[in-house]
Amino acid sequence: MTARNARGSRAVHALAALLALSVVVTAPCVRADAGWFESGDTQLRNDLQLLNDAEVIRVPLTQWPIPRAMIAYAVGNARRHFATNNAVSLALARVEARLDATALRGMRLTAEAVGGEPALLRDFDTFGRDNGFLGAGAALPFGERAEISLHVSAVADPSDDRPVRFDGSHATLALGNWLVSAQTLERWWGPAHESSLILSNNARPMPSVVIERATARPFESPWLSWLGPWRFSFGIGQMEDHRQDIDAPLFMAWRVTIMPFKDVELGFSRTAQFCGKQLICDTDSFFNMLVGNDNVGFDTTAATEPGNQMAGFDIRWASPIGDLPYAFYAQMIGEDESSYLPAKYLAQFGLEGWKPLADGGLVLLYAEWANTSCSAVSKKGPYDNCAYNQGRFDIEGYRYYGRVIGHTTDRDSRSFALGAAFTERGGDVWTATARMAELNRDGTPDPTDALTTIPLDYAALELGWRGRLWNAHLSADVGVESREPQGAKRDVGAYGFVGLRYEFK
Repeated sequence: MTARNARGSRAVHALAALLALSVVVTAPCVRADAGWFESGDTQLRNDLQLLNDAEVIRVPLTQWPIPRAMIAYAVGNARRHFATNNAVSLALARVEARLDATALRGMRLTAEAVGGEPALLRDFDTFGRDNGFLGAGAALPFGERAEISLHVSAVADPSDDRPVRFDGSHATLALGNWLVSAQTLERWWGPAHESSLILSNNARPMPSVVIERATARPFESPWLSWLGPWRFSFGIGQMEDHRQDIDAPLFMAWRVTIMPFKDVELGFSRTAQFCGKQLICDTDSFFNMLVGNDNVGFDTTAATEPGNQMAGFDIRWASPIGDLPYAFYAQMIGEDESSYLPAKYLAQFGLEGWKPLADGGLVLLYAEWANTSCSAVSKKGPYDNCAYNQGRFDIEGYRYYGRVIGHTTDRDSRSFALGAAFTERGGDVWTATARMAELNRDGTPDPTDALTTIPLDYAALELGWRGRLWNAHLSADVGVESREPQGAKRDVGAYGFVGLRYEFK
């Protein structure tokens, strides 16, 4: 996405003023905590969303990882009298137990083992990559203001030739109501279950420096308090060194989420690839990228064009009609710009419903559709060979170590999924998912598509379980998938992972 005039500059200045004001009006009043709840935690996500929808807490949840301090603040101000059924009460108890388990009590050690066969696609809680790994981690808080967490893993037969990885590590410092973090944590931006159009865990996490609000407290100013609880994140990451288009580019990502109403969460996201060994990288190029001055023929030339950008918005709206337990969600991400706004939108829509059970269990159902062609829902579209690639970033494009940073189906794909999750009263989670997709729907070969260079029909059925035994967290996924390339025979095969994570106390 590109924007190119003074409106972009004014928007940046307004955002800077908003942040400066937040520092003044949101002085910390809760115990500091520099830790994170990481992406991929289905049990925690479902528990927090249930508490949000029951109005026990009110915190934006469409952005992961989530600062522990943010959840501690929300639970500390919970309206417990709204926990009117066993499912909500048990969810609150589980979240409180998670906060207690990660309290500042010295070093926490973990060991992890995962093995199996990966599927073609990934979703929010897919925990295996490649053919498995052995990992170990150590998290050490330094008082209430800092935490260092180091996670190292040895990977079996890595697809990116990186057998040793430090994914899942961070060093975070709490400054007032802000966290400054150097990290390799997976990020997930959006309300969906299957993937995000702009930033998901489909690709490995890149090393980044991130600034994020520690809690989502609303503004105290009457002029801004109507925004409700809000989050802000800004990060600069480093992409891989040896690429076929631009070597070692930087990756900027910022997001604002607000809850102006108790049942509505809005998110606004923007990302950019810029700098790199083949591009000019100075203060002017950074400023042009920041304000959207990157259309050749306006304020930049082909030599000074700063890079590739995407931007858009998402919404989750609980019970928009009536009071039944359901929610509608959507994400629209622009791959280009028109009239100073994102254009050529990629689209994603979903519907979810839930049912608390008398014994404290919870059933969650969802249906989700996505289209990763440009102008996916426009009368002028769709446009193929457009998404996740750009004039300068034209081979690897919007991808990191061979996987797209956005939606797991890569570009020019249309996908549909039905999913179900059952949370037992003890916290174990059972899942079942059916997926169908038309991948790389453009009829011509596309060598830049990371999944398939030719059109491919895809279908999968998957069952999963997440549970706990003593101090060990156990996970298992098993599925069968069908891949039918255009003009070739269908290939049906099994996939799945088994994982164990042990916490030493």
